[in-house]
Amino acid sequence: MEEDNIYDDNNWPRKDLKSTAAKAKKKGPSPTQRNAIKNKKTEEEEESKIPSWARPDSDEPPPWAQNESASQQQQQQGFEIPFYLYLLASAITAIAAIGSVFEYVNQRPVFGLLNSDSIFYAPLLGFFAFTGIPTSAFLWFKSVQAANKEAEEQDRRDGYLK
Repeated sequence: MEEDNIYDDNNWPRKDLKSTAAKAKKKGPSPTQRNAIKNKKTEEEEESKIPSWARPDSDEPPPWAQNESASQQQQQQGFEIPFYLYLLASAITAIAAIGSVFEYVNQRPVFGLLNSDSIFYAPLLGFFAFTGIPTSAFLWFKSVQAANKEAEEQDRRDGYLK
């Protein structure tokens, strides 16, 4: 008879209801309580991820606006040539220098200012060719330096560099 009480209708062992309830008490909070705790933790984590300047009750300006007054004073003190002007000057100088070499080799003046039989033809083209290429390289180098400086200043304003 005891065997009949041990098994249910499907011949599975019967579960003791008291032991199941005891196990549930030992496990901890219910699934609903666990979800509430998890949601509270995620809200706290999300709140800690929000920067201090982005919180609604904060008077702190964002990183890109913190040094506005200092950058305005720097702009008033001196003017820096933007990198794209250096790059433009470098390209024009390189084109002029290479064009001078081609014009000297072909002996056909493009603009007709100096004919190939003029005494100033070779020295003028030589001057453009020999000074234009190094000047173009220098201007290109300055454009890269100016672009890197502007990028670092922007990174500093955005808070990536301290």
